[in-house]
Amino acid sequence: MQSKNKNQIGITALYCRLSRDDGTESESNSIGNQKKLLSQKAKEMGLTDTKYYVDDGYTGTNFNRPGFQQLIDDIEIGLVSAVMVKDLSRLGRDYVSVGNYTDSYFPEHNVRFIAVNDAIDSDEGESEIAPFKNILNEMYARDISKKIRSSHRLRGSMGEPLSQPPYGYTKSLENKKKWIIDPEAATVVKSIFKMCLDGKGNETIARELQENKVLIPMAYWRSKGLKRGGKKTQTNPYKWCKTTVQKILSQQEYCGDIINFKTYSKSFKNKTRYENSKENWAVFKDVNEPIIDRETFETVQKFISKTKRRAPKKENGERSIFNGLIYCGDCHSKMRYHTSTSNKEIHYFTCSDNKVDYRGNYPGRHYVRADALEEVVKLELRRLVEILEIDEPYFAQLLLRKNDEEREKDKKFLETELQKAIARSNTVSQLYEKLYEDNVIGKVSDEWFVELSHKYEKERMDLKAKIADTRHQIEELKNTNSEYGKFISAIRRFMQMDNLTSPLLRELIDHIDIFETEGTGKSRTQRIVIYYRFIGYIELPNTAKQTHIADTRKGVAVEYITEQFTA
Repeated sequence: MQSKNKNQIGITALYCRLSRDDGTESESNSIGNQKKLLSQKAKEMGLTDTKYYVDDGYTGTNFNRPGFQQLIDDIEIGLVSAVMVKDLSRLGRDYVSVGNYTDSYFPEHNVRFIAVNDAIDSDEGESEIAPFKNILNEMYARDISKKIRSSHRLRGSMGEPLSQPPYGYTKSLENKKKWIIDPEAATVVKSIFKMCLDGKGNETIARELQENKVLIPMAYWRSKGLKRGGKKTQTNPYKWCKTTVQKILSQQEYCGDIINFKTYSKSFKNKTRYENSKENWAVFKDVNEPIIDRETFETVQKFISKTKRRAPKKENGERSIFNGLIYCGDCHSKMRYHTSTSNKEIHYFTCSDNKVDYRGNYPGRHYVRADALEEVVKLELRRLVEILEIDEPYFAQLLLRKNDEEREKDKKFLETELQKAIARSNTVSQLYEKLYEDNVIGKVSDEWFVELSHKYEKERMDLKAKIADTRHQIEELKNTNSEYGKFISAIRRFMQMDNLTSPLLRELIDHIDIFETEGTGKSRTQRIVIYYRFIGYIELPNTAKQTHIADTRKGVAVEYITEQFTA
């Protein structure tokens, strides 16, 4: 009796919970109806000092809910003497956790537990049926999760976007499944890609956006009245982070594509999203109007994949125009840009793999002066200009012939893969038809039919996407001439410019390999190999031999010779 009287000291917590899944189960589960039922029952039982704790829109598969956590805090300070819920499923759908609260936690804190519709009252003794009800409640959540995942997978495999449109797009008012360009945000996205092509790092881009008072994506969406998930604690609406810039630069959706299944959850109890491997993505190209053309996007991906972002070294206040393009010809590591400590006017690149010098794998430092490198690149580009001016048809034919064999090899491989995909697609269609017939005559159960039909449908959609992508790649190979045309156009722009620029370099050059110097004294030479975009290394015909001599350090000169050699 003393224990029972002690339990009556404190308030009665009326706990209500509703999630989207529960809302489909019954209208009686609404928060309003739960409140009405609980208040009426509490009044009948003489529990007049009541307080509502509500979690509207929170799943029952975990207990990280604000209303429930507030209830636990009040129990800890001795404010609550009884907890009342509509039924056990309102408390939660994880039978282990629910059992822990009802069998251990509440009794240890002298809290009476009442589940109205399940006829459970801890003051009346233990309920033998409660554990079974908890298991059934979890099975319901598991079943709902399975159905939602299946529907989610089916919609995603058919090309329906499963996520909110990224910054730069918005949903169409006529069709919520269609993304349209948001002109204001799209302008910012284009400027970010342009700054990246100009050789600026993520930190520099973020700083310039902040200085120009450009709203960060979350602040922009809020200014437009759009609800989006993510952190809303940023006090400065103009403070861009380099991670935000990195995310924008890596989003293929800006090419007009829809990409589903980029993340996944491990179970219906664990809501954490994990990165999915790219082979498990479902990619649907050219669905929406692009903000960034595909060629620009791929150029940026190639550039950022080679560059580890860090505080840049500066050359007269600006980064080197060659940053991200220079590689060691021996170990293939990216070469780093430095400024001489003894002479601030000297800027140079050295191999980033510093250990090679001490282990003796590759002799020397693979050193090249930035100004010397610029002169060598100019000399080589002028040689291309010379050939183009003398005989443009011959130059075009030279470029076409350069990759004929590789292009034909790639084409045969793609055509073989296309035939395999088409054959497998036909097989999957036949398997699906047989599965349907077996289900009709009773040889396959409805459960197996649903399971296997979803599997075949996913494979069919994946094959459909692969067939379309492979055909697109084959078509691109056929149109290689247009790529060579872009290269020639870039050469023509170089003819009209006095100096090299970062955008022009990235339009013309894929990367440059720097090898260690050879010889001694005045006979020192260094090999530099330029690989151009679209066409790789060009073996130029015999032209006038040109040289450039640079003092790499005091008293030592290196002669860079631009002439034909066998790579």
